[in-house]
Amino acid sequence: MAPGIFLGAFISAASAAPGPSDQRWLNLVHYKKNLWGQWRSQADGENFFLHPQGKKSPVHEYERTKELFDQNNTEAICRFPARYLYLSGVNPLQQCKEYREFVEKLNPKSISLIFSSYFINSPASAFGHTFLRVNSSKHTDPESSKADLLDYGINYAAQMDSDNVLIYATKSMLGLFPGTFTAMPFYYKVREYNDFESRDLWEYQLQFTQEQIDMMVAHMWELGQTFFDYKFFTENCSYHILGILEVGDPSLRLTEALPSLYVIPVDTVRLLFDEPKLVGGFKFRPSVLTKLKYSTKDFSFEKKSQILSWVADPQKMISELKSLSLQDQATSIDATLDAFDFINAQELVHGPKEVKELRHQIATERALVDVITTEKVPAPNHTPQAAHRSQRIGLSYGELEGEKLLRLQMRFALHDLLDPLPGQPQFSEIEFAGLNLRLQNEKQAQTLELDRLDLFRVSSFEPVTAFQKDFSWTARLGLRSIQDRGCVDCMAGHVELGGGASVAPQGSLSFISLLSKLELDYTGAFAGSGRALLGPEVWARLAEWDKLSMLLKSGYKWGTQFDQVKFGQGLFTHSLELRYHGTQSSSLSLKGEVFDEQRQSLEVGLLHFF
Repeated sequence: MAPGIFLGAFISAASAAPGPSDQRWLNLVHYKKNLWGQWRSQADGENFFLHPQGKKSPVHEYERTKELFDQNNTEAICRFPARYLYLSGVNPLQQCKEYREFVEKLNPKSISLIFSSYFINSPASAFGHTFLRVNSSKHTDPESSKADLLDYGINYAAQMDSDNVLIYATKSMLGLFPGTFTAMPFYYKVREYNDFESRDLWEYQLQFTQEQIDMMVAHMWELGQTFFDYKFFTENCSYHILGILEVGDPSLRLTEALPSLYVIPVDTVRLLFDEPKLVGGFKFRPSVLTKLKYSTKDFSFEKKSQILSWVADPQKMISELKSLSLQDQATSIDATLDAFDFINAQELVHGPKEVKELRHQIATERALVDVITTEKVPAPNHTPQAAHRSQRIGLSYGELEGEKLLRLQMRFALHDLLDPLPGQPQFSEIEFAGLNLRLQNEKQAQTLELDRLDLFRVSSFEPVTAFQKDFSWTARLGLRSIQDRGCVDCMAGHVELGGGASVAPQGSLSFISLLSKLELDYTGAFAGSGRALLGPEVWARLAEWDKLSMLLKSGYKWGTQFDQVKFGQGLFTHSLELRYHGTQSSSLSLKGEVFDEQRQSLEVGLLHFF
């Protein structure tokens, strides 16, 4: 008899007896109460239910499931091995060939949760991503980065039918994509995230018993046969991954601890640490870009240029290596391999065989250098779960054109360029649902006005380097109160788009970016119901200390109203903001703005992350 088949002791020891109101049953069929207090399963595939009313009724689904199992209905048992294990205490490995092969392929011994860092250039991954890895061994060597590559990743994602950003955003927010679970070798996910997208991975070892792991794997088999309506803000990758963990341990109430309006991957990682002894340890797996940055951190610009030339022509490398010491040869070839892997990440898998042959030449030359380099990329000092919280509120006091004002702001997620940087994207910002209200004295009366509402604001300022030629860009959509002479205090629908390039000192988090910026304001106060502004803008961030950051924006734009063709008089805009980060949860801010050289404001405030 195969090991792990009889788990009666586990079942009898777990909380309550089996029944339709038992939390274990509710977790297995993914029942949640709706706003009216009625049970509904979040699974949307019809074949996930054995009773016609199973999606709405835990009782009907339980009774029909138990009836079929009592009849020893093999088709039902093999579709739902986790339910059978729950009701009978027996894992149906012997009578279910395909399910048994699935379990043998995974050979589950432990479970890890993987957090893939933020990928700002993809709407689906801008907030990061989480998935599970089913480990086929205990991985007792925490330094090993290869033994686990043949393990299996369990991923939940939307099955997209379009690459268009607007279509994706609309359909994912409305739940119009089916979300499905897939199992694939972990090295595929490493290749996708570490190599193709240059995203670092954080691996969190979870503390489950073998019986709990067997239950989760049985449920993974069940989930592979159904789908969920994928909802970007709520029922996303991180939400349903937590649902699997709750099946393993019903005492975990992870999904209930999440906000009702949105679920952010890094927040779900924090939830794991809120559970005593759930996380046994974690490991950092650097991306190919992180490896390249580390291996060339002490190289001059000339040396980096030489490495690039070697990537293109390994024969040139072979001839120029002769003048170097053996140690320099080793470090130089190692850097060349890292650069080759970064530049040719896609081609090494999907490109012509000549690309692999070029890499083989470089690797062969490295094998001839009898110097062992064991230095590994160190993990960052700050982990994602230790970064500042996603939500932020702020209160500031100041003056606008000599009138006192009090400003209240709220942001649901996630990070801007002046927030504490440890654990967050270093050269990008992504915010959604940012609300800014202004209480101001005007003519002996106080007025509360909407100053700004950002549906989203996204920017990427990755600096240009010898190895990277990234395009810097910024985008914003929402409402704003116009403060220049074109229309003072007019509320307008607002769109911003900008693109350019950024530079930064080597190894620095400060940068300077030059953008071409287009701004559109939609309001009836302008002829043609709106205006367009176009012109250059400079962004400069100083972030040389963990406690202090500064951002300068300065721009000049020519404007035209929508009923005109020609751009007319220009407008200057400048802003300077400094923040002091007392802790990871609070910051002091000082901000000054000049609108069109006519209106000025100065404010001091307090920001709190939660």
